[in-house]
Amino acid sequence: MKKLKVGNIVSAVFLGEVHKCEVIEVTEKDMYKLRTESRTILPSVQWKKHMKKNSPWYIEALLDATTTVKSDKTKDTKQNTTDKNELEKAIKNQKDFIRGAVKR
Repeated sequence: MKKLKVGNIVSAVFLGEVHKCEVIEVTEKDMYKLRTESRTILPSVQWKKHMKKNSPWYIEALLDATTTVKSDKTKDTKQNTTDKNELEKAIKNQKDFIRGAVKR
């Protein structure tokens, strides 16, 4: 029983069937939210030793302790940038509008 981190790969049992899952959130001290390979989210999953009696799922084993990237989104922030001249013109038009000098 190891404390898991976001991105760890574990083996979890759901309704008697073993699934390979990824930890997507640590909700409490010994409670985790997992995502199966079929993209099903299992909330409130615990290790078998700490499992509640009526829980349909539990963590069986830690398969891979290396953490993966937390987000699938790209980190390219320069995709939709505007030209500096366009921005200055837009700011000037906005200031004129606030002052009441609206040109039609």
